[in-house]
Amino acid sequence: MTFPAILLALIIVPAVLAAYAFPSVLTLTTGALEACQTLLVRCVELAAVAKLFFFWSGGLLLSGGLLYASFRAIKNILAARRALSSLPIKRIGGSVALIIDPYLKTAFTFGLLKPRIYISTGLLRGLEKDELRAVFFHELRHKRGFDPLRFLLIGFIKDAFFYLPAIKHLASFARLKKEHEADDAAVSSLGEPLSLASAMIKVAKEGALYAALADNTEQVTGRVRRLLEGQEARPRVPAKALGVSLALSGALLLALSMPIYAAPQAHECSLKKCEAHVNIVKGCKEHCAARQVHHH
Repeated sequence: MTFPAILLALIIVPAVLAAYAFPSVLTLTTGALEACQTLLVRCVELAAVAKLFFFWSGGLLLSGGLLYASFRAIKNILAARRALSSLPIKRIGGSVALIIDPYLKTAFTFGLLKPRIYISTGLLRGLEKDELRAVFFHELRHKRGFDPLRFLLIGFIKDAFFYLPAIKHLASFARLKKEHEADDAAVSSLGEPLSLASAMIKVAKEGALYAALADNTEQVTGRVRRLLEGQEARPRVPAKALGVSLALSGALLLALSMPIYAAPQAHECSLKKCEAHVNIVKGCKEHCAARQVHHH
């Protein structure tokens, strides 16, 4: 199972649990708000109220993360499209387009459902023939694998779970893995790694002028070392980040599954609970007594 699939499961499982129990939770919440008009006075010690607060806190955290990730994804897509529209582009086919700029040295793949390879004329003039072929095969792998869409998904999941420190590291590893796959495809097509390594170094000198579009600027040094020396980086998540993430993930899953383990008697209203507040809140005993008569 791939990294995006695992993280999607972290969204789907709690969401399914929450959706399944939402009607009963909503009824329980409405009843609690009706009976406990002032939570800090009447119901602060009730386990049912604590469980409800736990559930809604988890739901708000999850939904807030999803909204934030959606906003970031839309913002990044619009920014990338604006940057792309500002470039002098000439299409030379359905899959490749030229950026008419003799000073810009860049190549990238952009497009979610119909990805296209963009290569600048400055790069064409600045690289040797084998280096250009290496760059093209690298970007071709990104195109065929729909990697721009995969990168968007990875970024979405990272933003959706911004409160889990380990997700940032895992997202970086997942993105780097796609870069390694594209590097390997280029090396396999050319039969040697030197051309790609040389091209990467030349392109990296241009800086991050179009970082919103380019996907081959991440960890260039490590990728070049991997190509030339065969050093494969092992993904490592700091122990502290992993521990905090596991704890928060467990708490979130527990919160959203609250209706499953919540006791049925949480719905009941008894005189015993009213007597605890009879001298504090006016009408408490009458309210619960009426509820008891109704149930009987």
